[in-house]
Amino acid sequence: MSQRACYGPRPHPDAALTHPTSGGVMPETESVLKHPAPAATEAPPSLSREADGHALPGLHVPPGLRPGMPRNAMTTSPVEYVNEPLRVLVGTLPEDLQGHVYVAGPSVHAGSPALASDGLVLRLDFQVGGARFTSATMRTPSHYARQQVDAGATARGPLTRLLNRFRKTTLADVSLTLGPQETPNTAPFLVEGERMLLVTTDAGRPWAIHPKTLKAYTPLGYLREWNRALPTPWAFPLLQSTAHPAFDPAERLGPRINKDRPRLFFTNHAPKWPLGAGYTQLVSWDTEENRLNHWKLMDAATGEPVVASSLHQIAATRDYVVLLDSNFPINFWQIAAQAAVPFLPRVQRAVEWLTASPAAPQAVFWVVRRADLQTSPGTLDPENPPFVSAHRFQAGGGGLHFAAIYENPDDVITLVAAHSPTEDLSHTLQPGELLINGNRVQDWQAGMPTAVPVTRSSMGVHRIDMKRLRIQSNLYSHDDFTWGLTVFSNAGLVNGELEAHFRLLGHVMNAKLPTKELALYLNSDGFTADMVPEALYQLYKPVVGDKSALPIRDGRAASFCKFFVDSGRFEGYVLPTGWFGFAPQFVPSARFPQVPHWKGYVVALVVSDPTPDLPENSTGDEVWIFDSEDLAKGPICRLGSRNFDVGMTLHTTFLPPGLADLLEGQPPGNVAPYCVDVRQDLDMDAIERTYLEWPQTMLPRVPRVLFAPWRLGVKWALNFPKLRQVLQEDVYPHFPRK
Repeated sequence: MSQRACYGPRPHPDAALTHPTSGGVMPETESVLKHPAPAATEAPPSLSREADGHALPGLHVPPGLRPGMPRNAMTTSPVEYVNEPLRVLVGTLPEDLQGHVYVAGPSVHAGSPALASDGLVLRLDFQVGGARFTSATMRTPSHYARQQVDAGATARGPLTRLLNRFRKTTLADVSLTLGPQETPNTAPFLVEGERMLLVTTDAGRPWAIHPKTLKAYTPLGYLREWNRALPTPWAFPLLQSTAHPAFDPAERLGPRINKDRPRLFFTNHAPKWPLGAGYTQLVSWDTEENRLNHWKLMDAATGEPVVASSLHQIAATRDYVVLLDSNFPINFWQIAAQAAVPFLPRVQRAVEWLTASPAAPQAVFWVVRRADLQTSPGTLDPENPPFVSAHRFQAGGGGLHFAAIYENPDDVITLVAAHSPTEDLSHTLQPGELLINGNRVQDWQAGMPTAVPVTRSSMGVHRIDMKRLRIQSNLYSHDDFTWGLTVFSNAGLVNGELEAHFRLLGHVMNAKLPTKELALYLNSDGFTADMVPEALYQLYKPVVGDKSALPIRDGRAASFCKFFVDSGRFEGYVLPTGWFGFAPQFVPSARFPQVPHWKGYVVALVVSDPTPDLPENSTGDEVWIFDSEDLAKGPICRLGSRNFDVGMTLHTTFLPPGLADLLEGQPPGNVAPYCVDVRQDLDMDAIERTYLEWPQTMLPRVPRVLFAPWRLGVKWALNFPKLRQVLQEDVYPHFPRK
């Protein structure tokens, strides 16, 4: 490794971390060394405080074929690659860009709902002299079972094969008799205390993956530790959780629990639906005992149970946990129609839009005091846990993503949120569907989520005063950068993620992040009329108003931007026509600490359709590298490969060089690694018993003999001996105990 590529220094044995607990309007967000370690002997002689790429020029990128979504956005190569080279197409790859960027997303193909597709995980590896990528499909037990069930392994004939096979829905692929396929496809997330790398989803449990092979090996929690979103006897139950958990870094916990085993927070929830009232639970994974503790949320103002539409992201501060009810409403009528009549698309579409309801016009934040989260035997019960009070605040506009500054001086919580009031991911484009500009959805667009808002988005900086129970908000918009805000790269400069990743390697943050430098990196889909159904516009017309206010003809291009939290300022790069960008990820310079940890690069995946203007070896799917201090000049390097075909992706995280070697699920000390026993999790005797006794549990006063037809029908439809064979031969062997 080049001498220039040294993340250091390592901590001095006497080094200790301190944290500000009070301050002005915007508290400092990074720790400082009480006794700084001596400078690393291998530090480069250069005195430059900028990353190497700062001096590199921006590149001119020719436009793509046409405005709007490229066809490439809905194509993913089914081939899995290992250490495949990424070639420099144009520009220069900086030597101090090093480490690993993990990317999660759906393995998409036109005609299939993107967000319900199999999970795809990419690892982009950067080192002196080059870059490589590795890709893998996320295979869970229900994934392996599905292959056999769809092939007819459990069928007694055409009817049972039709009943058992999995059908495509917007939320997940669902079997009427077995339940949904669990598909982690949304976000990679590191669990510091267990040294595990998770991949998450909104419709299932997080799954841990091997950071080198990318193979999924254990879910977080046994099925019995989760509350089902639907009261069905399914072998693969529908579970709803948050795709972005929250964690408490180890050194911040003080004496509350073992410093090496921080807490992890997520949700277990179900929206209201025709046959159920719904519920919202906050869950903490006790990394000391590896158990899930549940608390059911109760509105502190009304005393009524909290029922959220969707909880895509949550955040933790020193004294509070914050949940965002987001723009991802679940319509069970729509999903039921998709599962029941897959051969009648017009019926599905009619049910979808007749039963659709708009997302909440404002973001709803629920705040829970950490001091109220006391564990007890009752919190281990996922179905009837104790209640905990949650305080409701609303502001800005609807949204999916936000971050919280860890410190909450004087009980004031600072949140930074991306607000897209009419972004509604509960729908997908359907072939032939009427669009807002009078065109029709083309076959190659089918399955893309309706992620383009029908109003301009904004960034919100919110301060929640928990003593006075008030919220104060500032909203910031920009015509180039806040049409269609989707995901942002949380560089760890807000929530401590980057700091935690460095700490696992023994590195420390030895400089405070200046308030004026606190920033988030975001991507925007812009506004493209060819991605907005007329029915979606009609659903949100009371909010949007007349079409004449929308840029239907000219549109707004996709972009990447940097939002400065303290000033509300935007800096960014507008992508050329015909290019779409996904998931920008901040990567600090490998010359840290000489270069401050908030300076470095932004790594982003982009797609366009092939044209003669593309460089040799480019498929139109590329990796672009930006100078984090000057996005506006454009990419300084473009990487690609004839084998790089990934399409739409979602979220990312960054691991410094060497950290992947530590993340094999082996906690510090003499502690057994966490691993769910899939044979126990999917015990066939328990599964069969649940199906046969299900009506009796729902109607306990009805004589058992009256349910004999149910038991006979279930035995015939499920074919338990064959299902047992599928689990034993095609599922269990893929998940040996560690």
